[in-house]
Amino acid sequence: MEHSDVVIVGAGLSGLAAAWRLREAGARSVVVLEGRPAAGGRAAASGAPLPDGVPPASMYARRTDRDLLDLASALDVPVDELPDDPALSDLRIDEDGESEASDEHMPLDSSWWTLLRNEWILGRIARRCEGIDFAEPWRSANAEKLDALTVRGWLRSHTSDPELLELVEEQLTLAAALPADRISMLWLLAHLGPTPARGERPLRLDPDLLVRRLAAWAGDDLRTGHHVSRIEHGGERALLHGDWGSLSADHVVIAVPPSDADRLDMTPAPAPSRRRLQRQWPQTEVIRTEIVYWRPFWRGFGLSGELHFDDGIPAWTIDDSPSESSQGRLVAHTYTFGEADPLGADQSIADDPDRHRALLLDNLSGVLGPLAADPVSLHQTLPDSTPYSRAYQSPMPPGFLTEFGPLMRAPVGPLRWAATETAVFPCNGTLNGAVSSGYRAAEEVLAEVASHA
Repeated sequence: MEHSDVVIVGAGLSGLAAAWRLREAGARSVVVLEGRPAAGGRAAASGAPLPDGVPPASMYARRTDRDLLDLASALDVPVDELPDDPALSDLRIDEDGESEASDEHMPLDSSWWTLLRNEWILGRIARRCEGIDFAEPWRSANAEKLDALTVRGWLRSHTSDPELLELVEEQLTLAAALPADRISMLWLLAHLGPTPARGERPLRLDPDLLVRRLAAWAGDDLRTGHHVSRIEHGGERALLHGDWGSLSADHVVIAVPPSDADRLDMTPAPAPSRRRLQRQWPQTEVIRTEIVYWRPFWRGFGLSGELHFDDGIPAWTIDDSPSESSQGRLVAHTYTFGEADPLGADQSIADDPDRHRALLLDNLSGVLGPLAADPVSLHQTLPDSTPYSRAYQSPMPPGFLTEFGPLMRAPVGPLRWAATETAVFPCNGTLNGAVSSGYRAAEEVLAEVASHA
């Protein structure tokens, strides 16, 4: 049987980053197994048919995302700032379909007192972030108390202003992609980070180019179409099996989300606590739609392309028009939780792609005019039947972090865990988290090798 020092399961960004770090450190034999026909996982191109010269849609980073930005630099992947023209206006569309220009995504009829109180509440949240252990939030002071609270419960204990509650909940829903009544306060504080960003323009990069260059660098060490169905790890070596055959390894890095890891048949079976972690792992479903037009015509109307719909289809859009092309592109995000929540939508749209497309274009043409109804291409990322997850964000419900947090990165025999869901906060659930989690798993393997040298 073929043997490798390290086998990495999953060639998404975290798995490829783990291979990169291991090879940099001089690891002798590293094999990366990927079930899909191509590497990249959730960072790969969506497969949308694009006009000539239009690159895949961007993903976003912050200036503090050093692991991601340094890796992009090493692979010569361009990073630029998302353009911001102060002369262009955003639009908010209310529940009656009326639109008004806005620079701050705030309801224009909000009173100065509500806006001031909004800053006060967000300031209180920022100060609470200062006491969080971002590597292990479950070890923070008052962790159990904070984890038992929903964000909505915390907000309502600090204000009785209904306008303020709606405003802050909407802002936090945009940040977390889940309503405030479903999120642990401890998770939110860890997610926001020690210095929550306010008004900072994100950086953007082409994640598909990043993973393609990582895959090219990996060469023959990367094997696509190799879905791992079973892992045996009770002896001195781990054995990995699939329709393609079998491999043995001294160390295994599982670079897939915990929910996907639960589909692996393992011998010996995971401890009950680890199995509960995998089976209960939360994920939020966001329909991400890339809409390409012949040109960014909304700019000619004095609009930025950032649209916030209160009627749910879509929750919000952003202008991601490629700088090296004349085409325009809007990226729309539709949340799939119920209409009763801020930014909620009719949940049936996730089951009917044609209906979602029609409602989306109808909403866009209602505010941008008939040009919005005739895109060059449109691609929706909807839930599908593949055995691989697509959601990055994992907003955690009350009690989850303190119960399962200590297990997220705990090794199981020769198995180490990567994927952005295992990264430290606040980069957990981001592209930078994918890279850093791969690096951390690689360092764990290297430390284990050194200890037996």
